[in-house]
Amino acid sequence: MDILRCRVCGHGEAESLGQIPDCGEFAGQLLSPSIKGGELWRCKDCGSMFRYPTLTTSEYLGFYEMASSDVWEGGESQRKDFVTIYAYLQNHIGGSILDIGCFVGRFLEGIPETFKKYGLEPSKSASNSAISRGIHILGKTLTDLDAKLVFDVVVSIDVIEHVLEAETFLGDALTHVNNNGLLIISTGNPDCFYWRKMFKAKFWYSSFPEHLVFPSFKYYCEFSKRHNLPFPEQIRFKCRTFNFRASCIGIINQLVYAISPAVFRAWIKLVRSLKGNAIPMAADIPLGAPGIFTDHHVIIFRKRGKQWG
Repeated sequence: MDILRCRVCGHGEAESLGQIPDCGEFAGQLLSPSIKGGELWRCKDCGSMFRYPTLTTSEYLGFYEMASSDVWEGGESQRKDFVTIYAYLQNHIGGSILDIGCFVGRFLEGIPETFKKYGLEPSKSASNSAISRGIHILGKTLTDLDAKLVFDVVVSIDVIEHVLEAETFLGDALTHVNNNGLLIISTGNPDCFYWRKMFKAKFWYSSFPEHLVFPSFKYYCEFSKRHNLPFPEQIRFKCRTFNFRASCIGIINQLVYAISPAVFRAWIKLVRSLKGNAIPMAADIPLGAPGIFTDHHVIIFRKRGKQWG
């Protein structure tokens, strides 16, 4: 039997953590037939996780281009990553900032006007909303950027988990960071105990078919070493801030989903139907349970300037 190598680091042997349930919702769009979940794999070397098998990059990009501008709207005040990055940048003198996958520009909207704000966004409707907020949209993805274009800060929030090749994505992003500039990544943390040891393939963050790769902190450290960067900073956090009642509901949903995705989905469909927000019975919906576990992290790279030698 052939050994599956890690999709993230490229060399470690991967072990299966189980079958990810199929899902018929992608970026808020109901799909038929459902996208096959594949399996969740974990690298024995770097500890990263990834989904396999997957669709192609062009197929995923086609789904994103059709995404509505309101699919990820709302709840910004509950997001811990926005607050964490704002606090980190509060003493920054300004300059230029690029948000990769900026969507409608909510994150950049909260950045001080001392920064010139730029974004990349594949969704047409979302990019139009970002433009209306004064953000300069430079294209859909990093491949649209001029190779010589650099920024003082490059931010990627909830994006790297959506790409197939994390190494290529990070390397391309780094080329657009100015000397002594920052590359900031916010995403799920596969080192979370509840994810890697308890719920595995049925953890809520794995249930979204657009989530493909989950680099570990060890991988980010190895990436820094390969690119002659200082040791990266890591800030762990819960994805959202919820009250006690909402947290309890999230835990219950996660437990039910782990036992039986079908039972969870039937229950959610019933609840939404009673609220007048019906979902087709054939739809396989993902589990949304952010803010329950400390399962996210912000990774901060600083690119060496000439004075570093």
